Amino acid sequence: MFSSPLRSPRPQQTPDNQDISPLLAAELAIEFNSLKAPNGCPEGIHITPSKEGLLRWNGVFFVHRGPYAGSILRFTVLFPPTYPQNGPTLRFDSDVFHPMVDPKTKIWHARGRLTTWRPRADHVSHLLHSLKRSFKSKELDSIGEDEAANKQVWSLYHHSHQTFLSLTSQRSLHSSSRSTLFPEEYPAPPSPTRTRKISGQSMTEELGKQAIRFREIDREEEKGLWEALKTSLEG
Repeated sequence: MFSSPLRSPRPQQTPDNQDISPLLAAELAIEFNSLKAPNGCPEGIHITPSKEGLLRWNGVFFVHRGPYAGSILRFTVLFPPTYPQNGPTLRFDSDVFHPMVDPKTKIWHARGRLTTWRPRADHVSHLLHSLKRSFKSKELDSIGEDEAANKQVWSLYHHSHQTFLSLTSQRSLHSSSRSTLFPEEYPAPPSPTRTRKISGQSMTEELGKQAIRFREIDREEEKGLWEALKTSLEG
């Protein structure tokens, strides 16, 4: 129910689109529309093209199971002008405590055959399914130290698992907190002892108004949604 590409990308008058050829725009449109196919976009992941340009898609990953359960993680899919000859990059918009996420660039690194992009054989759908698997315990167990992008997190996972779970739980709670999901309505209080903003706190400043944003609903809206869900399940 969470996997819902919202609309097909259309050319817009933005700097990111000025140098995009009609052929590349068509490739991206086909790629995006393929996510609407059954099993195209994994459950728990939302994707929508950015208003900033066709080469940038915004995503949100709702983690349902595993050590990261409860996390709400925003990310960006960045396409190079040479796509599909070269594959896209998946970068989180805030710090993510994961062995396959580079702590400096926030880029998630794929494993297996996706480490080498194959034009027109590999697709965004494959990346998204691989992303979702990488947050499950079975996949985390199989990551070798040599392929980990964040070796400190890898070491904690394998050698100090309870510490890893504690830190992951804290970050999961923060990613789903009101101050992170609704930063304008619930701004986080300033910290006099820290100059670096914690994960998600500066998200609105970084992404501007183009990224996927959340809106808090009231009880009447929530009740209506539950009723609509109940009706759809009964039908």
